[in-house]
Formats: sequence, C-alpha cells, structure tokens
Amino acid sequence: MNTALKYGVVIVTLLFGTPIFAQKNSNPKSEEDMLASFGKQGTFVLKGKAKNLKDKFFEFGMTTYLHNNESYFVDFNKDGSFEKSFPIINSQQLYLYLNDDAVTITVADGDTILLNWDEKNFEKSFTLKSNNAGRTTTLETEWEIYKNFRKPETELRDQFYKERETLSAKAKFDLLNNLYSKKVKFILSKDVDHANSSTSYLLSNNYFSYASWLRDAKLLDRFSLKVVEDSAFKLPMLEGKVNGKPSKSLKYGILDGSDNYKTSNERYLIELPEYRDFMFNYIRFASPVNRYVEEIRKSSPTNFSFKDYYMAKAALRSTFVEDWFITNCLMFGFDYYPFKDVEEVYNHYLPQAKTPYFKKVLAEKYDLAKNLKPGLQAPNFSLPDDKGKSVSLSDFKGKVVYIDFWGVGCGPCIYDIENYEAKLHEGYKDKDVVFINICVDSGEKAWKNAIKEYKLTGINLIAEGWTKNPVCKTYGVSGIPHYVIINKDGTMANNNAPRMYELSEATGKNELDTALIKN
Repeated sequence: MNTALKYGVVIVTLLFGTPIFAQKNSNPKSEEDMLASFGKQGTFVLKGKAKNLKDKFFEFGMTTYLHNNESYFVDFNKDGSFEKSFPIINSQQLYLYLNDDAVTITVADGDTILLNWDEKNFEKSFTLKSNNAGRTTTLETEWEIYKNFRKPETELRDQFYKERETLSAKAKFDLLNNLYSKKVKFILSKDVDHANSSTSYLLSNNYFSYASWLRDAKLLDRFSLKVVEDSAFKLPMLEGKVNGKPSKSLKYGILDGSDNYKTSNERYLIELPEYRDFMFNYIRFASPVNRYVEEIRKSSPTNFSFKDYYMAKAALRSTFVEDWFITNCLMFGFDYYPFKDVEEVYNHYLPQAKTPYFKKVLAEKYDLAKNLKPGLQAPNFSLPDDKGKSVSLSDFKGKVVYIDFWGVGCGPCIYDIENYEAKLHEGYKDKDVVFINICVDSGEKAWKNAIKEYKLTGINLIAEGWTKNPVCKTYGVSGIPHYVIINKDGTMANNNAPRMYELSEATGKNELDTALIKN
C-alpha cells in the first residue's frame, strides 16, 4: 500500500501552485549520466613540516555530501614532517584544528597541499600552497579571510548570545549585514581584475554561510543580505549589449540582494559546502512550502522522517537534490529518531532513489542501524580508562549502562556535563546504573585535563580517532553528543537515547527507569 495513503497524509502546495525549488535538468540523458557518475572518489595529499610541536599528530574535519563531517588524523614524523593522502569526492572544506582553533580551507580532488608552521608563532609562520597555481590563490585568500574575519565573526556571535534579550531584530541584522558587506569587499579586493575563478566560489560560499547565520538568528524571513555600497565602493559590473543597446549587469549574481537560497541549484549543491549545510536545515525547519497535513486515521504516528520526506517531494524538483536531501534526512534520523519510524520511511523511499551513490551510502547506514535496534545484543568493546586499564562493556552485565560519547571540543557535550551530569549521576547512585563517558575527539592529554576540569564522574574511557575508531564505527557515532542505553541483560535499549538534561527532567519515568524495571 502507498504509505502516503496508508497514513492519510495530504500535501498541498500553495505558493503559485508549484514548488518553490523548481530547477531541474531538462535533458533526461544528461541527468541520468550525472546521477550515475556522481560520487566518484578521488584523493588529495597533505604534506609539510611543523616546528616546536606540542602533540604527535594534528586533526582535521572535512565536509562531505552527508549530514556529518569526516574526521582524520595526521601523524608527525620525528623531524616534524608529514605526508598523507585522503579520500575526497569533488571539492570540500577542511577544518584544520591548529593553534587551538579551526582554520578553514578548500581542497579538491588531485590537490597536494603543502603546509608549514611553527607552533610558537603560528599566525606569522603558517603558509599553505597547492600544486596548482590557481588553487594556491584560493588557499591564500582563505587564510587571509581567516586572519581578518575569524575574530570579528566570533565576537559578533558572542554579542548575539549575550544580548539575545535586548538586541532588536533590526539591530542584529544591521550588525550581521555590515560584517557580511566587509567580508564581500575583502574577497573582491583580492580579485583586482575581477577575473579570478576562485572569487565566485568564495563569494557564493560566504553568502550561504551568512544565510545560515540569518536563519539561526531567526532573521531569514524578515531580511535579505545586501552588500552596502557607497561613493568609495561599487559592486563590479559587466558591460554588454541588449537588443543593440549598452547594458550593465552584476559580475557576481550572488550579490544581487535577492533570496538566492530559494533556488534548488545542482551546481551549488555539488560545489558549495555552505549551501548544503544551509539547505539541509532550511528545508527541514523553515517549511519553505506552505502545506497542511490531514490525519485521516487517529492512529497515524508522528514521524519526523516522513515529514521531511514529504517536504522534499513537495518542495524539490531536481532528482539529484531530492535524493541528496532525503538521504541526509534518513541518515540523520537513524542517528537521532526511533529506528522503527526511520526504517518505515527508508523502506518506502529506497526503491524510488535514482542516484546510485546516495542509495549505496543509505543502505550501508541502514545495515549499521538495524544491528543496533532495541532488543539485539549490544556489541561488546574494550577501551582504555584514565588509569590505563582496559575496560569492557561486558564487565557491567547485570546493570543498566548509559554511555555518553562526548568530545572536549563539543559545546553541547560540555553544556550537558556542566549542567546535568552531576545531578543525573546523583539521582541514580544507589541504583543498578553505570555511567560510561567515552571521549572521541581528542588525544590522551586533552582528555585527562578535561576530566579534571569538568570533574567527570563515572567510568571515563577514550576512543581516539572518532569516526575511524572501531567502537565509534560499530555504534554509528558520527555526531556528538551521542547517548546509548543498554539493558541489564546486555541488549540494546536505545542507540539514540535521550540527552542528560532530558533524563534529569524526567527522573522516575524516563528511559533509564524503564530499563531498570524491564530487567
């Protein structure tokens, strides 16, 4: 039976009678070829040398076409040199975790990126270049952007948070749009003859980064980003002729002041990580298509994955963008929603998917998730604790186990630890519950310092390498914080368990209590 009819869900589009995201490849053969070829894996190389090292390796994150970034480590040789190749699809953003911060650069298939720095004087010593001269220009511009805008952007985010009750929407927008304008002007200043091929990429990626900021600040439906011009600065124009008459148009259309995010753009999706990040959240949370859901049967479940699925069907008219969006929603769902709900949408959607790459990664995610569904035996593991002793999950059979996969650099993780960890642990200190904290994002030194700083109680373990660590792979820990509840008999209770604050607010009737009663 068609699932839409089974649950009596009716989707009605009210915006001019058509979806707002209407771009679609008009050549069926061309579209078929694009879908079939998408996802081809390439490689890039990071090499270089660092001086006065504090650690034995450095870490970086990399965007993907899926809802979570990949995480990698690069080991230093004894002399501080390094060289390692990594997989990549098309071009992606890298977040180099250096100098206690994240330096953002773009890498592409075939790149060899040469990095050099001295940790005693990072900003003045850091250099980067590519084996491709044009790519070097982009990299150097991104480094200049980091040095000039990382601090003011961080300060503005802090101001928005501190003055969230007093700062008006108009004041917020003016502050944000002024900084956006300054950044656009800076990027254009690096393209003196307006012929640099990287400029369009940098401007477009920047636009969607700030559009995400507008959305986060709840300003997107009221204001549009627009570069502030004055007598000293005008946006670059193209001169031409229309119907034989002289004509001018903007060199970079992304700067025209319109809501460019209301376009389902396949090229943007392939080339711009910030576009992917924006669109994934915008379509799910902003409800860009007016709709209503009529529940004919009272027993119809509330299924967030189905809502995302129908939103995509109503809003998107590019097969490629639709496959990307629904795949990401389902992968997100397997990480955070009840397995049964997401599985139902997965079974409904998979036969419809047209892009082989997305079908493949989604099937792999499903195979992982179904092995962790409630009632199955929880996979055993052994990890070192903060005393160097190996600790196994099987050591705690007979007790309910609550696992917190967390990270030293994870804001939501630290928030939960600082505000709810002590309260939650205290509430179950005389019950058969064991709390295991597994750090995934740092080395031993930073992890142990964090244990002391945050006064972490319970069993403290480390799983270095995060997404590459076998334990994280087994439990599908692609994002943190990630919580797991395991029953007394060693079976899975919930691989997407509630966060600490949710358990703390429902003591006596939460999932820990259910697990205690069950066994």
